[in-house]
Amino acid sequence: MKPPLSVPALALGCALLAACNLQPGILYTTNGADFDVMSLTDAQGDCQGLARVAYLTWWGSETLKGCWVRERGEVVGRFPGLEDRRLPVGEFQRTELAEYRGAALN
Repeated sequence: MKPPLSVPALALGCALLAACNLQPGILYTTNGADFDVMSLTDAQGDCQGLARVAYLTWWGSETLKGCWVRERGEVVGRFPGLEDRRLPVGEFQRTELAEYRGAALN
């Protein structure tokens, strides 16, 4: 007896979803005094040049998507409608994904 068509289709669907990275992986995070978490990724997205995608969240409310770039000993986050966020590189913690990839900010 042949397996139903839905089993191979389901397996193919799962494989395709696993292969697609719908949201960039978070490599570094930090907490701030005037925001909850700034998260840094290695995805370029809509960012220009060497900048990469960043997320800025507030306590249980909104999340902004912006870009980050390293300038000397700081990470500069640029988010629409806000002033640049400048934080020392040492304030960011590596995630498990960063550990796995061997990524480093400094």
